Amino acid sequence: MVIERVTGLAREARGLGLSGDFAGGHVLLDEAAGIAGEETVALAVISLERGRLFNSAGSPAEAVPFFEAAWTLAQQAGDHDLAVDAAHMMAIAVPLPAAADWTRKALAYMDLNSTSAFWRPMLHHNLGWTYFEAGRFDQALASFIREERLRKQAGSPQALKIARYAVVRTLRALGQFEEAIDIGEMAVALADQVNDPAPFLYEELAECHAASGNEERAQYFARRAHQALSGDSAFAKREPLRLVRLSELAAPEATPENE
Repeated sequence: MVIERVTGLAREARGLGLSGDFAGGHVLLDEAAGIAGEETVALAVISLERGRLFNSAGSPAEAVPFFEAAWTLAQQAGDHDLAVDAAHMMAIAVPLPAAADWTRKALAYMDLNSTSAFWRPMLHHNLGWTYFEAGRFDQALASFIREERLRKQAGSPQALKIARYAVVRTLRALGQFEEAIDIGEMAVALADQVNDPAPFLYEELAECHAASGNEERAQYFARRAHQALSGDSAFAKREPLRLVRLSELAAPEATPENE
């Protein structure tokens, strides 16, 4: 079938994009376009994945027309999950306040159509980070709290851990260290019960305890974070300063020797 062949090529194109081979991804989508003909769903898939390639390559302005086309085509075809996917990518590619508008549009569309429950918390998650990066921390926190509630209802421990990390990170940005510590310590305790590492929560707790003046707890969580993250070569290459900071927090402050 046309749609299966197009979807397979689109999936491969996305994989190439994730590996940084954007040109190769576009070649595969060109091949898919030659197969698609006038098949609306196939055209929507190609537009969506081409937009993703441009966005991943750091060109969101080039991505936007393809996401808009995918949004329109998917609705025409009655593929509601594909339409929400396109709207969620629009919300990632455009700046505020348009990102918030697209998130609301996607949520309203979900209220009217049958779609996967996966999308609702994801929309709040992405909008939260958009607000966070814009320095609008109160609005980011509201989005992350909505996501956390939905993740809790869904019963996915891993997704819930990520949502709670976002809440803790934003509370730290707001200077609300005690609340961040309460939520973070609870999340780490739950993760520890099932032997599930939570290095980014360790990092946040190290920073929050340090800001609150609890040097012992800051050192404890900094050591856990550093041990976990220093073994991640991709993280070490991408975030060397964060590892340096964790090393500083993990080491007790030097004291002059008594003479």
